[in-house]
Amino acid sequence: MLSVIYVSVADPLLSPADINAILTSSRRNNARDALTGALIYNGHNFMQLLEGPADRVDACLAVIRDDSRHSGMIEIRRRAIERRDFADWAMLYEPAFHGHEAEFARLAANGRLDPEFERMLGNFVALGRRPPPSGGQAPLQ
Repeated sequence: MLSVIYVSVADPLLSPADINAILTSSRRNNARDALTGALIYNGHNFMQLLEGPADRVDACLAVIRDDSRHSGMIEIRRRAIERRDFADWAMLYEPAFHGHEAEFARLAANGRLDPEFERMLGNFVALGRRPPPSGGQAPLQ
């Protein structure tokens, strides 16, 4: 299995309806393709983790890369995994990711990892350890 994390810059005209559409299609397609993961949107940037069979993760990333709702997609971590961090989530959604705004913006701007990123990444992955609410996914915002 493969786990990939990327960051990108959101289209500044992105609306709440756009985010709902992304979540709806992501959850449907990820369930179909045996993918799991999480999406963070802070109003300016996306950070997403996808995990699952390597060929399906790469196919999904190719579709995401061509999506006009964001640009500047940079993979910041790609690694083989034996166990999923987000096994219970077709697509967990975290709209704010409080406390990491500076690290997130810096990472999205230059794509370079630094010591502050390690703390942020640890908190991001910890999101997957939260139990899903009944129904399996966080409500759409």
